[in-house]
Amino acid sequence: MFRFEYILGRILALTGPPPAQLAWARRLAAHGAHQPALRLLVRAAKSGFPAAAHDLGCAYLYGRGVPACLTEALFWLNQAAEAGEPPAQSLLARLALHGIVLAAPKGLFISAAPAQPAPDYPLALHWALRAARGGCAEGQAVLAFIRTSGEEEMRDPTEGERLYQAAAAAGNANGELGCAMALLRSNSPEAAKQARILLQSAADAGLSTAHYLLGAMAESGMAGDPDFVTAAEHYRDAAEQGHTAAQFRLGMALLTGRGAQPDPFEAESWLRRSALAGESAAAAVVGDLYATPAGLPPNYTEAAAWFRRAAEAGHAGGARALARLMLRGAGVVADPQEAVHWLHQAIEHGDAEARADLAGLALARRVSEADQRATFAWFKERAEAGDAAAACNLGICLTEGIGAPRDDAAALALFRRAADSVSLAQYWYGRMLAEGRGAAPDAAAARACFLRAAERDNADAQVAAGEMLVNGRGGLPDLPRAMALFEHAAAAGHPAAVFALNVLQRREPASAATI
Repeated sequence: MFRFEYILGRILALTGPPPAQLAWARRLAAHGAHQPALRLLVRAAKSGFPAAAHDLGCAYLYGRGVPACLTEALFWLNQAAEAGEPPAQSLLARLALHGIVLAAPKGLFISAAPAQPAPDYPLALHWALRAARGGCAEGQAVLAFIRTSGEEEMRDPTEGERLYQAAAAAGNANGELGCAMALLRSNSPEAAKQARILLQSAADAGLSTAHYLLGAMAESGMAGDPDFVTAAEHYRDAAEQGHTAAQFRLGMALLTGRGAQPDPFEAESWLRRSALAGESAAAAVVGDLYATPAGLPPNYTEAAAWFRRAAEAGHAGGARALARLMLRGAGVVADPQEAVHWLHQAIEHGDAEARADLAGLALARRVSEADQRATFAWFKERAEAGDAAAACNLGICLTEGIGAPRDDAAALALFRRAADSVSLAQYWYGRMLAEGRGAAPDAAAARACFLRAAERDNADAQVAAGEMLVNGRGGLPDLPRAMALFEHAAAAGHPAAVFALNVLQRREPASAATI
């Protein structure tokens, strides 16, 4: 049978009319005989038959029977579209939305698209309108997208919804997808059930976005109870078709074991693909995989590379993580200045942890005076809003002259205000009283403050209280209690506590009057 078709195709290529040539070309292509089909298409297309020009353009676009060639694809698709072939018009509209367009009106074409070409909405609208007027359901779906998501002056949501419905009624998968997305925006359980039916139809037609949305619906329980296994299955279907967000969701499912057997190595593979396709959150997670114990060998150099990719794409967490590695010199050369740059980037994207990191650097005077002043202003704003920790930090700035002139009296008032809530403020309040800063010296009150902070596991306060208990400042000496406090602080790694214990353990109890 196949031999007969091949011979008949050869005859039609020489003698048959273009419609017959196209019909046999499609039949040959369905059997996988793309090159014989291509010869028929070329003959029919060159005779001016628009449908054949469309098929020939698709052959060059997708590399069917011939090496893929964007220039040839655009040439033949344009020939078909100008001759009134709606499928070619709708395809050119879709290509224009991806920035793949004719470079000039008289046969000059781009041979390779830019890395990230900008959509050409006017051209897409031109071809979508012609395709939709020709009754092409795919053209209606593309026009609906432009009316709902295109440039502002082209939008007409009411017409867009009508076009999506018309395309869906004709069985067009993109129309079904558009209708489903409109239903999901209503946040109605009943609408969600209708949307799921439409999405399943679109997914069965091979649309990766439909699979992704079905996965998101299953994961969230939007149309019923959450079903993480079904969600992971849909994410996998979409991920295997190259859907970037689905690759990220699948990677997270494999990483956390939610809906899939935990597999950090396969998770890393999908997350890596998503990151390379531009998903900044995926790049940040891959960085975390290499920076923290999560089933993969630690590799700070690899982690820094992925955090940088995420940071450069505007991911706040990635910028913060990169800054932390730079401060430590882990995986990259230590560079405090660049670290501060990335912390600023994270702060601009609303990352509270990055703001806290920058504040910590300001308290250690490791940033510019401008950043110290900005940190002081941030602490002041938060302290005025009732944040006790910010009030404590503001007090440290005032007593150390960070971001503002020294003002011990104001600092003491802030420490007193925050002492009941923040052990560090309790410690600083005691220290100010012990040193007579902002008020007259009061050793007894200082000792009481240190002891209260020590009970809340503040190691500095434990050491300070221990010293006063040994020396009898602010009250009677109490060597056993002092030893206990030093031991607690030493267990936390406090060097002064370790030193004090070493000194006391070498002395006789009776002679241990001072350290």
